[in-house]
Amino acid sequence: MKAAFIINDFETMNLEKDTSIFLIKEAQKNNIDTYAFDTSDILVEDSKIKATVNEVSFKANSGYEYNLSAKTIFNLKDFDFVINRLNPPFNKEYLYLTNLLETFGIEAVNPPKALRELNEKLSILNFPDLAPKTIVTTSLSEIRNFVKKNERAVLKPLDGMGGKSIFYLSSEDKNLNVIWENVTKNGKNQVMVQEFVKAAQEGDNRLVFINYKLLPFKLIRIPSAEDFRGNLAVGATSKVCRISKNDEKAAQQIIPFLKQHGVYFAGADMLGDYISELNITSPTCLQEIYNYSECNPGDIFWKDLIKRNKSGNRSS
Repeated sequence: MKAAFIINDFETMNLEKDTSIFLIKEAQKNNIDTYAFDTSDILVEDSKIKATVNEVSFKANSGYEYNLSAKTIFNLKDFDFVINRLNPPFNKEYLYLTNLLETFGIEAVNPPKALRELNEKLSILNFPDLAPKTIVTTSLSEIRNFVKKNERAVLKPLDGMGGKSIFYLSSEDKNLNVIWENVTKNGKNQVMVQEFVKAAQEGDNRLVFINYKLLPFKLIRIPSAEDFRGNLAVGATSKVCRISKNDEKAAQQIIPFLKQHGVYFAGADMLGDYISELNITSPTCLQEIYNYSECNPGDIFWKDLIKRNKSGNRSS
């Protein structure tokens, strides 16, 4: 069997934490040959969608030492699995990629239609019982009124990742104008503003869903003393814990939504009982869960995907 990963370049990855690398290594344990390419490697000709790919192989018992083969052109239809793991932002090239994959019937994980239509920030609006108080706007006055009413808030762009350009706001904040100017481009770009959830200080809980099931363990990312954001990329620490009853209750609302859109692999960020984001483009944290629990999410990912592929049932 062969799997193609659509990923960013290897040089920018932290191999010891990157989920794509973990899934590639776990694929090879399941006797799946693995290949990688980026959006710039796509080629459409003769009514076929192809890609110039590198075969990726990890040396046995060598940790993260890998080899990349010379570039080879493959028809994407020749792969048993296409795993789309490109990082946000969702730009025009990403849009074109989803258009091409869908046009040629490539049933990627996650599906190109879902990636195109489900914004990771806006998706939480589908769960009104789980979402904190939220507005989406370009208006400085609306943002100012929201912050005044709620005293503390968080402002975020709709296309970011890793905590980039997320701002903590208070009713006494003198920087609101300049934050608005920069993030909305003077009122041209929509932003999401949410009430500040006190539970965020105790950690951002990453719930992981594979094949429409919630993993029994989660990663809690705890903000540093210098930052309010629970993102590992900005200095948060982490710990792996078993999921709670409240996590299971939240999952009962999230799983039907994932099934509806065919989202095989997702990560929900929970602040206490509130959902702050639904990550479907490149969910992370699998290596941490694998390293600090008895759960192997990579094995679950591939065994379920292989079983689904053989049965031909894409929604089970």
